[in-house]
Amino acid sequence: MQVTAIWAVLGALALLYFGAILFAMLAPAPVGEAAFYFDGSFLSRAAAYQRAGLGLSLLQQLLSLLILAGVAFAALRYFQAAPRPSLPAAAGYIAAFLLFQLLVGLPLAFYRGHTIEHRFGLSARTAAGWFADYGKSALISLLITTAALLGLYVLIIWRQEHWWLPAGAVVALFMVLSGYLYPVLIDPLFYRFSELEKGELHGEIMELSKKAGIGVERILVADASRRTRKANAYFSGLGATKRIVLYDTLLENFTAEEVLAVVAHEMGHWRRGHLWRGLLLGAAGAFVALYALYQVLLKMGVAADFRALPLALLFFALLSTVVGPAQCTLSRSFEVEADRTALCLTGDPAPFVSLYRKLARSNLSVVQPHPLLKVLLYTHPPLMERIEAARRHGEDG
Repeated sequence: MQVTAIWAVLGALALLYFGAILFAMLAPAPVGEAAFYFDGSFLSRAAAYQRAGLGLSLLQQLLSLLILAGVAFAALRYFQAAPRPSLPAAAGYIAAFLLFQLLVGLPLAFYRGHTIEHRFGLSARTAAGWFADYGKSALISLLITTAALLGLYVLIIWRQEHWWLPAGAVVALFMVLSGYLYPVLIDPLFYRFSELEKGELHGEIMELSKKAGIGVERILVADASRRTRKANAYFSGLGATKRIVLYDTLLENFTAEEVLAVVAHEMGHWRRGHLWRGLLLGAAGAFVALYALYQVLLKMGVAADFRALPLALLFFALLSTVVGPAQCTLSRSFEVEADRTALCLTGDPAPFVSLYRKLARSNLSVVQPHPLLKVLLYTHPPLMERIEAARRHGEDG
């Protein structure tokens, strides 16, 4: 396939992806069984919240792609002499571009992350607090992406042939290290954590972990209520940094049985080895993507100079958009496995049904989205599917 055709196919698929989301976002979502569990006013409000958020997200992604495409075109059009700036100069150019991109996207990010969240009553964070969090996230992203692109530049000029192999190895190593270090280096920049108090809930969690055959060393509570009214829980870390994290909003607004159902779900991820499976698949995907990029740059004759970097950014942005639905499908399959494991561990589906209903209201979730939105965007099964799965589990005994 000619290199022009590769770019054309990626661009066309990305446009098809955005068009499908826009169509599904504006089409009426099915109601079905949702009417038995949720009132009409909630369903309408959740749909409005989703439309507002998705509309801004689409604009953000399209703006980012347009900027990347413009810079890539300018690099090819106006720099024909295979430029190779020094490493400090290259780092400066990279950081300047990334900073420019962050600043251009700031108004949309603020409207999406602050204004809309307050409009729908989901945020407890002030504008100053939002900017503080955005600044920290932006700085982390700027440093990591600058280092990654500078490292890629070093590899493509140092090892012009097969640079994708060491690049893939570095990406795989970074994924493992970030999985280990993120909970202790990055998470504390945004949340204050405390150990879950010893008591009945703590004891039940430890009993559940024994039943699951999982060694849970740390159960932490994050002070999420300073930022949001949403409820959530997650597991993170590798080895010594492995932990379950519960939002304080979850503990405050949900029953002990519902919290235990959440924890059982997170244990289901551990028991099924989802983190390691995800890391292995992610590393394999990185090697494939880098090899594809290597071939594209080789065919374009820019595989050994600075012009490769904006092309790499555009290529990965388009590729991540195109493969997004496949990643969502894999993630949903992991979540279904974790739900099944959790239901078997607790043996009681009732708390799961009430949990999903309260999570929907707490997070203003569309519980039964348009099928296209589910395929393209949902990393978790829609909540109505999870409610029905829990109910069927109870009926099957």
